[in-house]
Amino acid sequence: LTTVGYGDIYPITLGGRCFTFVVLLIGLGIISIPAGIVASALAKAREIEDE
Repeated sequence: LTTVGYGDIYPITLGGRCFTFVVLLIGLGIISIPAGIVASALAKAREIEDE
């Protein structure tokens, strides 16, 4: 539902924009939470390795 930003396809109605906003937030969570978990694990592993 989100695009690369060319603006060729976009929601027009308020309902469509709200729906897209919710989907965008969910997508960000799906990407950012696992990325944060991996980054935290790597930082902890490096900290243990440095000791």
